[in-house]
Amino acid sequence: MLKRMFLNPDNMWSRIENGQLLYTPIVVVSDTSHTHVYLAGQTPRLPSGEVPGTTMREQLRQTCENIKIGLGHVGATFDDVVTSTTYVLDLADYYAASDVRFQYFRNNRPASTLIQVAGLGVPGALVEITVEAIIETERLRIG
Repeated sequence: MLKRMFLNPDNMWSRIENGQLLYTPIVVVSDTSHTHVYLAGQTPRLPSGEVPGTTMREQLRQTCENIKIGLGHVGATFDDVVTSTTYVLDLADYYAASDVRFQYFRNNRPASTLIQVAGLGVPGALVEITVEAIIETERLRIG
């Protein structure tokens, strides 16, 4: 039987609209053998709502730090990520800073998609990344 958990860690930014959580930053679906971790699109936004940095390099680093926080909240790491989708405002800017990604995805390269978009849901953001990871259920820890 599948168990589903919808998690909203205090150390991750969450969108609140009309007093309600608009979406869940982390969804975990597990059974006795393995657990899927779905991380909502992460931007360079801090828990305070501030977007630090104005360059792709700075923002890509903060976005990856936010992913690290989300993965770590459930006991996963970048090595457990199996797929990612990256949305950027400018492909050339992203490719010029893509070496930052290798500082986080060190051992495994997930199946990935890169998409250039006209805008993101966070004013001032240049990049947004969503990931899915799979871990053994016995590694799952919350918080």
